[in-house]
Amino acid sequence: MITRRLLSFALLLALVASRLAADPVVDSLVPLKPEVRKVLNESCVMCHGEVINGEKELRDDIDYSTDDALRTTLTSAGKLKQVILEDKMPHKPRLSRRLRDNAELQARLAALRDNYNKSGHKEILLDWLKDVTATTGDDKKKQ
Repeated sequence: MITRRLLSFALLLALVASRLAADPVVDSLVPLKPEVRKVLNESCVMCHGEVINGEKELRDDIDYSTDDALRTTLTSAGKLKQVILEDKMPHKPRLSRRLRDNAELQARLAALRDNYNKSGHKEILLDWLKDVTATTGDDKKKQ
């Protein structure tokens, strides 16, 4: 009985701590608009939340697969905006080491990049993040 109460209390503490650690700006970005969810599903989830070969892909520990996952794993909306502005994602990603030799997934990643450009996904994401101040490399050094 005491173990059960302690476990419940620890779980509650963990949930509260994870909510407090989240970027308040991130909280303001969810729930996602349908057009933003579509972009994330088509351009980001492959490397950030999709289950491939029985294992969830989580690059930089960010999971875009659901609003709740995004809320709890995205720690800086400013960094996300900067990555988008600098065209680092999805233009310069690599598959995780366990998937790099998979030609089918490499082709899928290349198609994903092409679709991102052709479909105006960058503009949709930047509109979603219009009230977010991008984080620069200088900002990181100051922290």
